[in-house]
Amino acid sequence: MHALVVGGNGFIGSHLVDGLLARGQQVTILDIQERRWDAMPAAARFIRGDIGDPYLIREALIGVDVVYHLAWTTIHEIANRDPAADVQSNLAPAIRLIEACQGASNPRLVFISSGGTVYGPARQLPIPETHPRNPINAYGVSKLAVEKYLQMYNHISGLDYAVLRPSVPYGPRQNPLGRQGAINVFLHRVAHGLPVTIWGDGSVSRDFFYISDLVDALIACGEQPLGEERTFNIGGREEISLNRALVVVQRTVGRTAIIDSQPARRFDAPRIVLDTTLARQTLNWQPRVDFEEGVARTWDWIRATFP
Repeated sequence: MHALVVGGNGFIGSHLVDGLLARGQQVTILDIQERRWDAMPAAARFIRGDIGDPYLIREALIGVDVVYHLAWTTIHEIANRDPAADVQSNLAPAIRLIEACQGASNPRLVFISSGGTVYGPARQLPIPETHPRNPINAYGVSKLAVEKYLQMYNHISGLDYAVLRPSVPYGPRQNPLGRQGAINVFLHRVAHGLPVTIWGDGSVSRDFFYISDLVDALIACGEQPLGEERTFNIGGREEISLNRALVVVQRTVGRTAIIDSQPARRFDAPRIVLDTTLARQTLNWQPRVDFEEGVARTWDWIRATFP
């Protein structure tokens, strides 16, 4: 099998590439940047460029069986500041990629959506895939729009696709110096005696899960036959508040956090815990790494990379 990983040098993409190569698959990476934290695998073909380049996309799709679309240029906060730019830099290129796939050999297109944003405030917990989709930030609106385009093209022309709605993955190679990825940011800042920002009272909760569990789900979506069910929640084993996550981080690092308390953000849904029953039944998937173990593995990487 030949896989094209769009955004294959980022946090999720680099782990997916490693997982695909370990399974003996042929891998092409399309990304605007090289790997940041480790060396590019020699076995992977790397095409440097933008998903918005139609000629590059057509070249990258030659002989491909499955496309993983992981590239996204914004986070929640940035998307809210300029929704029009978010549409231009993310939604429009995704539509062009969908159209290019139809012009190629109709590979399966696996899209990473966002279980943390497309649903909006939870009406029930855990949240099933059938829960109303009412995103409260621009990031979630754009992700949901891509889902709708995939469904439309499937109906019109038989596009083969799958959608993953992950909760909050974390692990090695996620930038701990940025504004996204609470676990990695917490670990780095606690270790270096820097203030940790807590928005609101810290009760905001998610089902955090380790990156290897997301890779397993992505590969399953790319390899397994699918019927009518093509959208899957992916998350962790339990609901974890930011307060509890910080307790585990402090225990792992062996230092006490300096807390920077800030007002709650209106675009953060208070609680997101996903029902992953459909993925368990259809993809034979389940999360394998518990939270404490995942934090410990991530800490090992951070202290080796950012001494």
